[in-house]
Amino acid sequence: MVRISCDFWFEASHRLGRDEWSPEENERIFGACARLHGHSYHLRVTLRGPVDPITGMVRNFAEVKRVVHERVIRRVDHQDLNAVVGGLTTAERITVWVAAQLLPEFGDRLYGLELWETRTASVSLGPEELAALQSTARAEG
Repeated sequence: MVRISCDFWFEASHRLGRDEWSPEENERIFGACARLHGHSYHLRVTLRGPVDPITGMVRNFAEVKRVVHERVIRRVDHQDLNAVVGGLTTAERITVWVAAQLLPEFGDRLYGLELWETRTASVSLGPEELAALQSTARAEG
């Protein structure tokens, strides 16, 4: 088995908050993130699989890039993530949302996701977490 990764960047805005809370409570819990702000996100998508004996590839990088752009990047780049992802748009929840967009295409070949919200803070999902999300999606769908 071989792992391949592709990196993507997008710009997006969001705010953290719960509608049922007062502005003061949101500010107390989420700090400055309770106000509308933006990030330059960095997403790494990793697939794993056998090297195809005919193509010599796990999956064509161009195809991986096309799928991620269609299913994720074009939907979030320069957008308000609260409108796209919905709910609390923490880096954790955004990463789970990304997984939900990619699992139908990549299935168990999707080996890892890592989303950097800043240069020093990221969230990652590994094979165990992705398998659990895929099982949940199958059970619900």
